[in-house]
Amino acid sequence: MNIVEIHALVGPSGTGKSHRAMTVAYENDIDTVIDDGLLIREGQKIAGSSAKGEPTALRAVKRAILVDPNHAQEIKEGIERIHPEKILILGTSVKMVDRIAATLALPPIGHYYFIEEVATQREIATAQALRNHYGMHVIPVPLVEVKDDLPGYLMNPLRYFLGKKTGHSQKSGEKTIVQPKFSAVGKLIITNQALAQLSQFIASQVAGVARINKTTVSVESGNAVISIEMAGLMVPELRSAPQSIQMDVQEKVTLLSGINVEQVNVLMRSIERKSAAAAPKKQ
Repeated sequence: MNIVEIHALVGPSGTGKSHRAMTVAYENDIDTVIDDGLLIREGQKIAGSSAKGEPTALRAVKRAILVDPNHAQEIKEGIERIHPEKILILGTSVKMVDRIAATLALPPIGHYYFIEEVATQREIATAQALRNHYGMHVIPVPLVEVKDDLPGYLMNPLRYFLGKKTGHSQKSGEKTIVQPKFSAVGKLIITNQALAQLSQFIASQVAGVARINKTTVSVESGNAVISIEMAGLMVPELRSAPQSIQMDVQEKVTLLSGINVEQVNVLMRSIERKSAAAAPKKQ
């Protein structure tokens, strides 16, 4: 391996380590992160699977510290493949990050950062409140990188910007907010029928829609595909109505239900004159 430096970000569970990881990495020119069982490089998942996908807290911890030899080997092979010069390991204690480094046969950790050094007490308290009251966890990769690994979880993307520093231009990235099974209180089940009714209502509010004839929803691996058949209204907004439906349904269904909407298909079956249609829709 050509790795020359191993860094670690340490802090108790729920204090915002994953949220701060990309900032710490950026400020120290580190492009590779190991967090909760994932090997991540420049916002892309290289290897591993997230501990957030485990059904219990105990299994999540085991996943994070790479107890499974096959999981550890996958991370090792990922490191060999990308040859990073620096790696940032996240953990709840010095002992934990040291153990991860040893399991992966990495050089000793040379630089330790503690969450109290990179976040204010107020920011830490906010992170703990979000974790304790809402079960919100952050994964420092885009939604598309982990959605197949976390089917059925409440997921939302969070875009962020890293400020300028000497010799570097401003960079943007994306994180994913999830609610794992082990942090949820009870179960939340949303049927396809409920998603279809929600989608139909949202679509019916779009200008240029005379009527929604049929709405179907299929959910596979936690990702929804929504198909809508509509009758158009002969008004200036008719041309943009299908695209507006796609945008509104994808955004609002994801926001209101927590289900990731992968695709919205719209079929315009007919066009009606304004006088034959229902009351005009809001703009």
